Amino acid sequence: MERGQVYCVDDDEDILRLYQIVLGQAGHEVTSISSGEEAMAAIMRRHPDLIILDEKMDDCSGMEICARIREDTSIPYIPIIMVTGVDSKEGKIRSLEEGIDDYILKPFDHEELLAKVMVMLRIKRLYTDLLQTRQNLLKAEKLAAVGQLAAAMAHEVRNPLSIIGASVQFLKSKMEEQEEVVNVMDTILRKISEIDGTIRELLAAARPLKLKQDQVDLNASVREVLGFIREKCLVQNVALKLEFNPDLPRIHGDEEHLQRVFLNIFINAMNSMSQGGELRVWTRTGPDDRASVLIEDSGRGIAADDIQHLFEPFFTRQSGGSGLGLFMVKMIIDELKGDLRVESEPGQGTRFTVSLPVVRD
Repeated sequence: MERGQVYCVDDDEDILRLYQIVLGQAGHEVTSISSGEEAMAAIMRRHPDLIILDEKMDDCSGMEICARIREDTSIPYIPIIMVTGVDSKEGKIRSLEEGIDDYILKPFDHEELLAKVMVMLRIKRLYTDLLQTRQNLLKAEKLAAVGQLAAAMAHEVRNPLSIIGASVQFLKSKMEEQEEVVNVMDTILRKISEIDGTIRELLAAARPLKLKQDQVDLNASVREVLGFIREKCLVQNVALKLEFNPDLPRIHGDEEHLQRVFLNIFINAMNSMSQGGELRVWTRTGPDDRASVLIEDSGRGIAADDIQHLFEPFFTRQSGGSGLGLFMVKMIIDELKGDLRVESEPGQGTRFTVSLPVVRD
């Protein structure tokens, strides 16, 4: 049976109590809302799986609320059941035209209500699955494009690049006394290394991931990666604040790829704190059989418009960045059936939360 979070909007307290009893006993998570404005605020805070909406309320009509929901592009598709006391053909047609998915007449039958709720939740799940499939197809297309580009670059660029690098190294050895020329050559070699690094990232992103499913000590893995950036923290005047849960269970994962995930996140955090700051890292367990690593910096933060593009290939706001680091991070966490969340405000720092399934006894 489909179950979900249902917002019930009605200015009649008795009706709301009835929804709580009938839907709650069926296993749904019910939120009672007594006004249209309160409903809109609640929907903006958290998107439910279904809305049951009274047609007539004191502050606004159900049709007005429905219109506002459908017009707001930031709100994903949410099925809406309209509850009405008038059974008219014109009213039904108008409701469907305005975006109502189904309707139920007052006084309603409990079994009919539960049946309609189950159908709407099933539609919501199917819609979500279809949307995810579409996103996966788009992602696959992007990966195919990355693969073609990487193969071309590896063949057409890497060979001449290695010749250029070797030639510069040879000339540098012949001009050790000319400091200005040597500095220029060092810059050329450094840029060649950056280009080669970008090509390696492209090749890694294009290859199918082959991850192990070992039992990993997450605390130890994160500590090891932190060792790689301690010196950089000292140089940049970044204070490290660590808090590891000693009872953290082991997780299923690939330690090598997980360390790559954390190193990428740490490097991004350090790049956002070029003038110093604080990097806080802690681990914890959740009620959902997952262990989490939280990484919080006090850097410049990320603009809201950028967060939605953060894990797309080639997206970057950093000078010299390839835009593939966080793309690979997301790919690895997804492959490990984990969860990756980002919270940030410009000027207020950024928090990454990596959650992974634990090993069950």
